[in-house]
Formats: sequence, C-alpha cells, structure tokens
Amino acid sequence: VAYMLFRWILKGLILSFLLKTTLSLNPDDPNVCSHWESYAVTVQESYAHPFDQIYYTRCTDILNWFKCTRHRISYKTAYRRGLRTMYRRRSQCCPGYYESGDYCIPLCTEECVHGRCVSPDTCHCEPGWGGTDCSSG
Repeated sequence: VAYMLFRWILKGLILSFLLKTTLSLNPDDPNVCSHWESYAVTVQESYAHPFDQIYYTRCTDILNWFKCTRHRISYKTAYRRGLRTMYRRRSQCCPGYYESGDYCIPLCTEECVHGRCVSPDTCHCEPGWGGTDCSSG
C-alpha cells in the first residue's frame, strides 16, 4: 500500500511539474507581446507516381506471332515524406519586462531601494524617498 501511495504521489508531482512548465503567459496582460513564428512539420503525402506499362495487342507482325508490344504511361499512388511549413502565435514579454509565472513584470536596471518598479526603469518611491532608484531621502 505504501509503495502504491508513493507512486501515486510521484505521478502527481510529475504532472504538476509538467503543467507548470507548459503554462503560457496571460493574454490579458498588457505587457505581453506576440508574434507569428514558422516551424517545419514532417508529413507523409501521397502523389501520382508515373510508370511505363507494357501491354500487347494483336497486329500483323508474323515474326512475333501477331503480337505487338505497346507502352503507355500509367500512374499509381505512392507515398513520400515532405516538409510542411506551419505557423503558430508565440507570446513573450514585451521589451523591458521579464516573465514571472504567467505575467510580465517590469524590469528596472537599478534596484528600487525604497520603492517598487512600476514600468521599465521607472521606480515608484515610498513617501519621503526620491531619485531614479528611490535612494535619496
């Protein structure tokens, strides 16, 4: 029983890890930018493959026992691998933001000492503090 419980917990942990790593950015976040990217997919495709079909007809050729050889191009379905270009929309944080969970958080190159970063390189200082990094009292 303990072994089965251990396996069940382990499967749950793996599943939660996989779900966490496949989360996408929140599309309602105004700091999320997106673009189209192309990618190649290998596909199996059918095509009409030509081949020479030989057949015989009656004719006046005595040397060939009144049989003449004829040719015609016929087609049969064949398969080949091919590459198909597909497109998907990719979301990423806009410039000046970094990904945290499923949101894009503003990035300040200097730490906001007595305040918080509210947009790229812009600190909102606590009362009584000022300067670009909220370090001036």
